[in-house]
Amino acid sequence: MKSLILIFSMTLSLNTMAWFNFQANCLLNGGVNAVCKACNSTYQTMYCEMRVQGVTRSSFWYNGFQSGHVSSGQCIQGFVYANNPYLDPLINASATVQCRF
Repeated sequence: MKSLILIFSMTLSLNTMAWFNFQANCLLNGGVNAVCKACNSTYQTMYCEMRVQGVTRSSFWYNGFQSGHVSSGQCIQGFVYANNPYLDPLINASATVQCRF
């Protein structure tokens, strides 16, 4: 019986450390930059890693990275900027967020 409880507790602890994908919303600011935001709607603090990708009109890719602990009701934000927004503005941005409790 003790071994069954030990196996169950090990399985439970491994599942709490699993990474899961999280939804992020991105907003372009006139081709100058993009702000991507993901908010924690759970009641627990999570550790999240956000990767932001932006592409310009000339197909140049820019990347950003943000990580940290996100408390309940708080958000994590990531940014990406164009080098020369007047000649080659950002036209699209997306973010991938992975979190764990």
